[in-house]
Amino acid sequence: MKKKLLLKSISWFVSLLFLGTTGIYAQSAYPVSLSSPLDYDTIVETEPTFNWQTNLSAIQTDPRCSQRFVLCELETDQLKGDAIAINTPVLVLEDYQNSMYSYSSSSTPLEEGHTYVWQVSVLFNGIIMDQSEPYQFTILKPKDPLPSFYPVAFNSNGQTYLATNQKIGLVTDEIGELKLTVQIYKNGRLIKVADLKDLKKEGDDTDNTESKKPTSGKRFLILDLKELELESGYYSVVWAPKSKKNFMFNFKID
Repeated sequence: MKKKLLLKSISWFVSLLFLGTTGIYAQSAYPVSLSSPLDYDTIVETEPTFNWQTNLSAIQTDPRCSQRFVLCELETDQLKGDAIAINTPVLVLEDYQNSMYSYSSSSTPLEEGHTYVWQVSVLFNGIIMDQSEPYQFTILKPKDPLPSFYPVAFNSNGQTYLATNQKIGLVTDEIGELKLTVQIYKNGRLIKVADLKDLKKEGDDTDNTESKKPTSGKRFLILDLKELELESGYYSVVWAPKSKKNFMFNFKID
């Protein structure tokens, strides 16, 4: 009888020790949070870059830790969690050792107008320890062909951009509310005031003079030259999306 009690005590102690050590480890691991694309985001790229935050140093140095990245297509009226659980994945990355992934052109193509769900999990000895919320995003299906998009760099003003289909595209990582009004100059004289179009608001009936989406994702803006009826020549555009921030670029009308 004493022998059985001793064995039970040892078993209980070992179980408690195991739970305690795994509990301590779980507390030391950071939760996974997705950065971009954000939840319910609309993007332009069909080969997007995914970013997230986690305890990357532990994953890279502890062979018991690993990451799993899952990307699925979201069906109409389907919950995000259900899509991750039951849909055939578009992409799965096992034992991934980074917190960023650029979608490869050799992978299954992502389609314009389709909605996708992605999730990242951290595993310890094959068991999920931390897991992000599933985020969904939609790839924009534009009404017209898109122009090239030039990155907005406030420390690199005055570059000349080429128009595609009489449109100039800008892409910025600026967050918060942006003023979309620009001033157009010719020979130093203000001749036009126009509004940039936010691609993420294309097709709605809201006022497009401000972009209020407070995300950290990329924002794609278009200056439509066709609507401005400009004469041939060189022009300069000044855009002040926020207080004390100005961006200037040039373009030519043939």
